[in-house]
Amino acid sequence: MTKRRRDRFERSKIIIPILLAGWIPSILTLIVSYTILRDTLESRILRDRQTLVQLLGHVVGTDLSRSSALVNYYQTLPEVARTLSSPNPAPAAQQWLNSAFYSHPNIDGMFLAGPDGALLASISTAPDMVGKDFGANSWHEETAASDQAFVSSVHPRFSDGRLVTDIVAAVRAPDGTLLGFVGDSVLVERIGRRLSAIEFSDRFLFEVLDQNGAALFANDLKPNPGATSAESGELVNKIRQSSSGHFEYQNKLYSFSRIESTGWVALVEQPVPVAYKPVHDLLERMTVLAAWLVGLTAVFAWLGSRFYQRQLESKQRLEREVIFNEKMLANMPGGIALVDPVSRKFLHANDSFARMAERFGDLPPGRDITEVVCDDVKIAPPGAIERVLSFGTPFQLIEQPLNDKTGVTHFLDINLLRLQGADETIQGVLYLVEDKTRDVTLRQELIAANAAKDQFLAQLSHELRSPLTPVIAMVGELEAELPDSKPVAEALEVVRRNVELEARLIDDLLDVTRISKGKLQLSFEPICVHQILQRAYEICRNDIEAGNLEVIFRLRAAYTYVDGDPARLQQVFWNLIKNSVKFTPEKGQITIETVNSTPDKIEVRVIDTGIGIESEAIDKIFNAFEQGPRDITRRFGGLGLGLTISKTLIDAHGGQIHVQSPGKDQGASFSVELNTVDTPVEGDGHREDRPVDREPKPIVANRRVLLVDDHQDTCLGMKRMLERRGYQISIAHSAQQAVEKVRTQEFDLLISDIGLPDRSGYELMREVRLNKRLPGIALSGFGSEEDVNQAREAGFAEHLTKPINFERLEKTIQSLIS
Repeated sequence: MTKRRRDRFERSKIIIPILLAGWIPSILTLIVSYTILRDTLESRILRDRQTLVQLLGHVVGTDLSRSSALVNYYQTLPEVARTLSSPNPAPAAQQWLNSAFYSHPNIDGMFLAGPDGALLASISTAPDMVGKDFGANSWHEETAASDQAFVSSVHPRFSDGRLVTDIVAAVRAPDGTLLGFVGDSVLVERIGRRLSAIEFSDRFLFEVLDQNGAALFANDLKPNPGATSAESGELVNKIRQSSSGHFEYQNKLYSFSRIESTGWVALVEQPVPVAYKPVHDLLERMTVLAAWLVGLTAVFAWLGSRFYQRQLESKQRLEREVIFNEKMLANMPGGIALVDPVSRKFLHANDSFARMAERFGDLPPGRDITEVVCDDVKIAPPGAIERVLSFGTPFQLIEQPLNDKTGVTHFLDINLLRLQGADETIQGVLYLVEDKTRDVTLRQELIAANAAKDQFLAQLSHELRSPLTPVIAMVGELEAELPDSKPVAEALEVVRRNVELEARLIDDLLDVTRISKGKLQLSFEPICVHQILQRAYEICRNDIEAGNLEVIFRLRAAYTYVDGDPARLQQVFWNLIKNSVKFTPEKGQITIETVNSTPDKIEVRVIDTGIGIESEAIDKIFNAFEQGPRDITRRFGGLGLGLTISKTLIDAHGGQIHVQSPGKDQGASFSVELNTVDTPVEGDGHREDRPVDREPKPIVANRRVLLVDDHQDTCLGMKRMLERRGYQISIAHSAQQAVEKVRTQEFDLLISDIGLPDRSGYELMREVRLNKRLPGIALSGFGSEEDVNQAREAGFAEHLTKPINFERLEKTIQSLIS
C-alpha cells in the first residue's frame, strides 16, 4: 500500500506540472488573444482600411488634379490674360473657349469669369447667364486670395442640373492685378464611373464629402442629388476631431483620408461587427484551440508521467550543452565577447562590452562591435589574444588602470580564455571585462577612512594620556611626603586606581586599533593558567571586597600549562573577572574554576550571579562597543571593548571563548578553552623558574637629566619625582631650548616628549646626536609599534607611553646611565 501511494505521488509530481504547463499557456493564449492579439489585428485592419481609403482618395484626386493642372496652365497663358483684359471680353472669351475646350476631350465644361465672378463665357453655353453670378460664391473668395487652382464644393450645373465641382484659378496681369478667372467643371458622375469599376466587399460603402460635408454619391456611386444631412454634418465634426483617421459612430466604423489640395474627404463606412469579423472569427478559433489544448494536455500529462525520468535526463543533458546564452549575457553587468579564432572579429558581444569598447578601447561611437577585429579594441594589451590562441594559457589583468574619453581613470579586470569544443577544435577566445572602479574607489576610501580613524585614536590617546602623567607623579609625591594618614592614603589610592583605569581604557582603544590592522604581537612561552588567574584575581581584589562579593575557587585542572603570552592572558582573565565584579550585585557570588575536558585541553570558567545577558544580546556580546541595552551602558559605564579584545586574544592563542546565560538577572558564565602543553622541567630557563632580582639597583648620584616637555604640569610632577630620587633635573619646554641647553651644558640623559611645539622629539634627538652621544628616552601618548620603531630610528634608547610608570622609568634610567 505504501509503495502504491509513493508511485501515485511520483506520478502526480509530473502530471501536475504538465497540466499547469498546458493549461496556463492555454489560458494565457486566450488572455493574449483577447487583449494583445485582438488589439494587434484590429490595428492591422485599421491600417488596411486606411490604405484602401487613401487609394480611393487618390483615384478621386487624380481626376481633380488633371483638371487642376489644365486650369493652372491656362491661368498663366498670355492669351487668356489678353482676352480677359480686352475692352469687351465676352465675345473674345467665348471664341477662345470654343477653341480650347474641344482640344481637351476629358473636360466636362469650361468657363471664364470677370474679377467680380460674373460669367463672361462658358461651355456648355449659357448666354442667359453672361454677366451674372452663376455660383461664384462657392469659389470666388478663396480663388481670388490664392495663385493656385481651387476645388469648389459640389453643386448642380446651371445648364442641366447635373452635379459638378468647379476647379477655378485666378488670372492676373503682370503687375498682379486680378483680371478674372478661368475654370473647368468635373461631373461627379465621371468620378463615380471610375470608382464603380472597383469591387467593394459586401456591406462596405465608400463616400466622398466636399468642404461643406455634402456627400457626392449615393449608395450605388451615382451622383447624390440630396443636400448635406445632419448625419453627414456630424461625420464632418467627427473627422475634424479625429487625429487617427478612424472613428466609430452609430455602431459603424469610419476610416477617412483627406484628398490633397481639395478640402474633400474620402470616407469608408462599414458596420463594426462586419469590420472586425475576421478578428472575432480568429478569437473563436483560438478559444476552440485552447479548449482542445486543455483536453490534450490532460492526455499528455498522463502519458508524460511514464516518460518523466527520460525527459529529466534529456533536460539535464541539454542544460549541460548550453554554453552561451544570449539573454543571460545581455543582462550581465560585465562585458563579455567571443572572438573568432580565424578572422579575429567579434562573433558576439553584449551591450556592456560594446559600451566599454567605446569608452576605453577607442572604438568609434556608433560602429557595430561585430564589424571590427579584436586589435581595434584597445583594452587588452597587444598580442594577448594571439598568445591565448597559440598557447591556450588564460590571460588575466586585475584592476588594470585605463582612461576613458574624458580622461577619468577606471580600473578593469580583464580575462581572456581559449574555448575548445569536444573534438578539441578551437572555437574562439572568451573576452571578459569587468569595471572594478567602484570597488577600488570604495577600498581606497575605506583605507583612507581607516587611516583617519587610526590617526584620530592615536591622537586621542596622546591627548588623554598626557594629563595623566603629572597626576600619577603628584600622587607619588603626596604618598612620599605626607605623614601616614589612612584617609589620605585611601584618597590617593582612589586617585591612582582611577588614573590607572583611565589608562587601561585608552590601552583598550589602542588594542582595538592594533587588532583591526593585524599588528597585535604576542610573546609565547609555557605559563601556568592557575598562576595567571591568581594574578588577575589580585588585581580585582579591592573591587571584590568593596562589593562584598564571595569568590569561590575550584581549580580542579591537573594539566595547567599552556603556550601563551602571560601579559595578554592575564588581561583576558582580568577582563572576565572584572566584568563579573562589575555586573554582580552586592553579596553576590563569583566562581572561578578550571577543568581538563581532555589532557590536551584546559577550560577556565568564570561564573557569576549577576544581572545576566538577554537572549537578543548574547550573540553580539563579543562585538566592539557592544554592552547590550543602553540602560546597561548608562548604569555601569565602560566602552564595551574588553570582551572584543579578549576574544581576539584567545583566538590568537588557538583557543575558544564562549558565554552562556539563562536570561536577565540569572547570572552569566564565560568559558575559555586553551590547548595545554607539557609541564616545563625545573631550571629549563623559563621566566617563571628564574630567580627574579627584586632589589633595585643603587641610584647613581648627581646624574644630570634634561627633561623636555611643553606640558607644564608634566614637567613639574616628573621634576619633583626624579629630584627626590637624587637626579639633577633641567627643564626645556621646546626643542630649541633643549638644543641650546645641550650645547652649553653637560647632561647624562635626555628625556623628551615627542609632540613639541616647534618640532618633533624625533627631530630633536637626531639634531642632538649629531654632536653628542647622549642617550635618550622618548615619552609620548602615542604608543603604536610604528611610534616605537620611529623613536628607535631617531636614536632614542627607549620609548615609554604615558601615563608614565615611574618604577619602569627609574629602571630604564639606571640601565642607561649606570
